[in-house]
Amino acid sequence: MAPAGRLSPATDINVTMRACHFYGVCNVLENLLQKDIPAASSPIEAKPQPAMTTEETQAWQDRIHAAADDAALLQLAHEAPTVPLKLTTIEALTLEESFKQAMYDFREHDKRLYRAAKSRWETASGKRIAASEAQTLIAGARALLEQTVIPVNRVVELDQAWAAITVDMLEPALRDEFAGLSAQLGTRVREHGEHAQTVTRWLGATDPAMKALSETLPGVTQGSALPTAAEAPAVALLELVHATPDAGDIRCQEKAESAKRLLALASSVTERAKFLQTLPAPGESDEASERQMIEQWRAIPEMSEGELNSALSARFADWRNTGTAERQREHDTHSAEERAKRADQNKKRVAAIERDVAAAEAAQAEGHIADLTRLLNATDQLLKRGAVNAALTQRIEILRAEQRRLQDWQRWSGRQGREQLVTDAQALAAQVAGKISLKPHAEAIDKLRERWKELDKLGAASNQPMWQAFDGALEAAYVPVAAHLEKLKQARAENLAAREQIVAGLVEAVAKYFPVVVEGADPAAPDWRALGHALEDAKLAWRKLGPVEHTVPRKMLKGNQAITTRYAAAVQALEAPLKNAHADARGEREKLIASAKELAASDVLARDVVDKVPKLQTQWQTVAKSQPLPRRDENALWQAFKTATDAIFTGRDAARAAKDAEANALQKARMDIIEQVAALAHGASAADIKRALAEAETAWRAAPEAPRPQTAKLDARYRAARDAASKRISELAAVAARARYDALLEAIALCGEREATGAPADDMEARWNAIEHLQEAWKTRLENRFRGNADVKATAGLPDHLLNLEAACSVESPDEFQAARQRLKMLALKNAMEGRQTAATTPADIERWLLDAASSVRPDDTSRERLAKIIAAIQRRS
Repeated sequence: MAPAGRLSPATDINVTMRACHFYGVCNVLENLLQKDIPAASSPIEAKPQPAMTTEETQAWQDRIHAAADDAALLQLAHEAPTVPLKLTTIEALTLEESFKQAMYDFREHDKRLYRAAKSRWETASGKRIAASEAQTLIAGARALLEQTVIPVNRVVELDQAWAAITVDMLEPALRDEFAGLSAQLGTRVREHGEHAQTVTRWLGATDPAMKALSETLPGVTQGSALPTAAEAPAVALLELVHATPDAGDIRCQEKAESAKRLLALASSVTERAKFLQTLPAPGESDEASERQMIEQWRAIPEMSEGELNSALSARFADWRNTGTAERQREHDTHSAEERAKRADQNKKRVAAIERDVAAAEAAQAEGHIADLTRLLNATDQLLKRGAVNAALTQRIEILRAEQRRLQDWQRWSGRQGREQLVTDAQALAAQVAGKISLKPHAEAIDKLRERWKELDKLGAASNQPMWQAFDGALEAAYVPVAAHLEKLKQARAENLAAREQIVAGLVEAVAKYFPVVVEGADPAAPDWRALGHALEDAKLAWRKLGPVEHTVPRKMLKGNQAITTRYAAAVQALEAPLKNAHADARGEREKLIASAKELAASDVLARDVVDKVPKLQTQWQTVAKSQPLPRRDENALWQAFKTATDAIFTGRDAARAAKDAEANALQKARMDIIEQVAALAHGASAADIKRALAEAETAWRAAPEAPRPQTAKLDARYRAARDAASKRISELAAVAARARYDALLEAIALCGEREATGAPADDMEARWNAIEHLQEAWKTRLENRFRGNADVKATAGLPDHLLNLEAACSVESPDEFQAARQRLKMLALKNAMEGRQTAATTPADIERWLLDAASSVRPDDTSRERLAKIIAAIQRRS
C-alpha cells in the first residue's frame, strides 16, 4: 500500500493515462512506453499510420474527388489518416495560394507533404509568372506591329526576353501567338530594310547618272563633243526616272524632279547643237539660204540655262558673221595669191639656178666634167624663162670656160685610168679559183665599178672592147658572191614564209575570236585565255625568227603591205581588245579588293562579316575564270585581295582576343576569390576558415559582374568551394569534439587514479597539465576533484545525473534503474501535459549534467561504466 495522500506508481500511471486520453494523446503515451523514447527529448516527429481497408481508402478518395474547392481539399489534407491520401489531396489542389498554405501547414509535420506542396507551388507560380511575362511580350509585339517603322533593336530585345522565359510552362496558344507575331515582325523588318536599300541604291545610281549627263552638256554646247554624246547618259537617267522605287518618298520626288529638269535641258541643248552641226561652212551658202537658217534657229525653244544658251547663240552669231566677210575676202585672197604665185615661181627658178651653179662649181673643182656638163645644160634651160642678175651671169660664163678646158684634158688621162681598172678586175677574177673572203671580195668589186663611174663623170675616153673586158672580169669575180647572195635570198624567202604563216594565224585568230555579229544578236564573249595564249605564241615565234630587217627581203619592209605593218596590225587587232578585257578584269578585281578593304575597316565582329568573305572569294574565282589576266598581274592582284581578306580575320581575331581579355579581366577577381575559398578546404583552424569565408563573401559581392555565359559557372564553382570549406569546418568541429571528449575521459581517469591512491604520484601533475583539448570550464570543475577539493555532498545527485543523461542520449540504463527511468519519463510527460508544452532537453542541460557526473567523487564501477557509455554516445552524436 502506498502512503496516504500519495498515489502508488501504478495508480500514478493510470491517472496519467486518463489525462493523456483526455487530451487525445493516448497513442503518444503508449508509443513512449513501448519504444522507451525519452520524455525530455525532441518533439514527436511522426505518428503511426493506422491500417485502412480498401473500402475506407476508396471512401476517402471519393471525398477528395468530391471536394468543392481548395479550402475543402486543405481541410481534407489535415483530416486524411494516411500520407498517400494527404499527397493525393495536395495534388488535387489547383490554386497557387492553396499550395502555399499547404507548404506552411505541413512544413513542420511531414517532409514529403511539404516537398509535394512546394513542388506544385513552384510549378503554379512559374506558370503564372511565365504567362504574365509572355502576355507582356505579346502586347509589346502587337504594339510594334502597329508602328510604321519597326526598330530592329526592339525586335531583338523581344526575342531575347522571350528566350529568357521558361517556355515549357506556357500554354501552346501563347507560344503559337508569339511565334506568329515574331514572324510578322521579322517579315516587316526585312521588307522595310529591302525597301530602304532599294531607295538608297536608286538615289546612289541617280546622282552619278545626272552628273554624267551634266558633264557632257558643256562639251556639246561648245562643240568639242558630238550632240549624240549626251544621248546615252540621258537614256540611262530617263530609265532611272521611270523606275522610281517610291513615288511617295520626298527624297525620290525631289531627285526625280531634278532629273526631269536636267533631261529637258539636255534635250534643248542637243537639238540646238545638232542644228549648228548641220550648218554649211561659212561662205558656202547664199543670202536666201542664210535667212532661212536664221528663221529655223529662232523657231527652236530657248533654254532657261543662261550660260549654255549664250554659248550656243554665240556659235550661231559667229557662223553668220563669218559667212558675210568670207565672200569679200575670197576675191582679195585670189588676187593676192596670183601675184604671190608668180613671185614665188620666179624666186624658185633663181634659187634653182643658184643651186645648179654652186653644184657645177663643186664638180669643176673636183674635175667631174660629166656632172659639170649636165648642170650647165640644166642652167641653160632655166635661163630661157628669164634673165638673172649680172653676178650670177658672170659665174655661169666662168664655168663654161672651165668646161672647155677640162674636156681637152680628160681625153688624154681617161684612157690610162681605164686600162688600170681592167687589169685590177682581171686580178679579182683570178682570185675566185682559191679561197676568198666574200665580204672584202664584194667590196673590192664595188669599188672598181665606182672608180669606172668616176672616170665617166670626168669624161675620160673609153671604147667598147675595153668596157667588155672590164665588165666580163668583174662578172667572173662576182660568181661566188652571187651564189652566196642567192642562199641569203632563199633563207629570207623561207623566213618571210614563216612570218607570213604567223600573220595568217593571227588573222585567223581575229576572225575566230571576233566573228562578224549578225545585227540584233548579242556577241558572245571570246575565250580570253585562249586568245592570250595564241597571241603570246605568235609573239614568241616571231622573235625566234630573228631581226626582221636582216631576215626578210627589203622590198617586204616597205609600203602598206610590208610584213611588219601587217604583223603589227594583226597583233593590234588581238592585243587591243585583250588589253581592254584585261583592264576590265583588273577593274573588277580592284573593286573586289576595295570591297574587302572596306569590310576589313568595318565592324569585323558583325554577324554577317564572315558570310561576306566567301561571297567575295566566290566572285573573285568567277571573275578569274571568265576574265583571265597575265600571271604577274593576276598574282599581284590576288596577293592584294588575300591580304585584305586576311586582314578581316586578323582583325576579327584581335577583336575577339580583346573581348576575351576584357571578359577574363572581369572574371579574374572572381576566379581569385574562388581559388582563395578553395584553398580553405585544407585549412587547419575553423576560426580562420570562418573569418576567411566572411571576407570572401564580402569580396564576392563587391567584385564586378562577369559575362552572362560565365556567371552560372563561376557561381557554381564558388558555391562548391564554400561547401568544401564549410565541410572542412564541420570536420574540424567533429575532430575537436572527439578530442574534447577524449580529454574529458583522460581527466576522469586521472581523477579516479588520484582518488584510488589517496595522494598524487610524481608524474600525475605532469600528466594532468599535459591534457590538451579540454575546455577551461570543464578543466576547472574537474580540477577541484583532482585536487581533492570537490564537494562530497554533490556526489549524491550522481544517479539522477546519469539517468537524465541516458534518457537524453538514448542510452540503455541498467535493469535496476529501469523503474526509475520510467518514473522520470512519466514525470516529464505529466509536466508537459499540465504545462501544455514540451520540455525539450538542451545541449546546455546535457553539458551541465555531464560535468556534474564527471566531477562526482569516487563513483562506483557501475556509475563509471554508465558515464563512459554516455560520453561515447555524446561523442558519436557530436
